[in-house]
Amino acid sequence: MAIGSVVLTPGSAYSVPGALDLSADAISDEEWTARVALAITAASGEFVPPLLLVLTGAAAAHAPHLGFAQRSARRAVGGYVLVDPVLPRPGAVSDWPDAPVTVVITSNADDDTRSAALGARLRGWEVLEGDASALIADIAARP
Repeated sequence: MAIGSVVLTPGSAYSVPGALDLSADAISDEEWTARVALAITAASGEFVPPLLLVLTGAAAAHAPHLGFAQRSARRAVGGYVLVDPVLPRPGAVSDWPDAPVTVVITSNADDDTRSAALGARLRGWEVLEGDASALIADIAARP
């Protein structure tokens, strides 16, 4: 599935041409999914589905819930990019992932994040290392 638009969720401070950047002040963990889903809804005229959702660090643990919110809103998700992530807990939403997941490990990743990459590989997810902006743009350009 070709990607229509890239959505950089709060905390994803990367420069990706044409991406919808949902930068925001600090959002509590309890409100993260709801606030980001509302921001995507508010910006729905600015993007073309399917979406490539980019989540960074601890926010990546919310990927199943954000994906569920997008399906509930009938917005197609073409993929997820988790940058230096805290991986989602298995079983968080039973039918997730509903699209390909790519884990990006940057030079800023700590040892815990690097070891989490093994868990991502065991789940069958693609793991890439390098500059997040360039890798996100490459993923979005895939046919």
